[in-house]
Amino acid sequence: MPHTCISRLNRAAAVIVAALALLIAAGTHSRSVLADDAYPKVNPLSGKPDAIKAGRDLYWKFCVQCHGKHADGVSTRWGGYAKDLRKWRYGYPEFIVVVLNGRPKKRMPPWGGYLEEEEIAEIAAFLETLAIEGARWQ
Repeated sequence: MPHTCISRLNRAAAVIVAALALLIAAGTHSRSVLADDAYPKVNPLSGKPDAIKAGRDLYWKFCVQCHGKHADGVSTRWGGYAKDLRKWRYGYPEFIVVVLNGRPKKRMPPWGGYLEEEEIAEIAAFLETLAIEGARWQ
């Protein structure tokens, strides 16, 4: 009887370890995999003049303080601290996720409570016009 009890405990422990391993594996998927599943691969507002103008206005309202007037990551407030958005290389879906959720470890606030996804797409449409070599928006 004690041997059966130990076998059951070993099986239960194995199941728990397997479940934890699955949870850990699920949690290690990169954001971009999740972003690619949730958002279009290409900005639907890309190249649209009205969206670009609206995106420029939104950028100046919400982003310029940290990313600078040229979106190069250099601002009068923080110096060269923020990401150079002209070199964005993670694709459009990841841009949406980063703006919505922020990057707290990098001191970027989440904008999900302030900006709608369409407004973020407008900002992206504007930033695409500033892209330099090596940038990847798609």
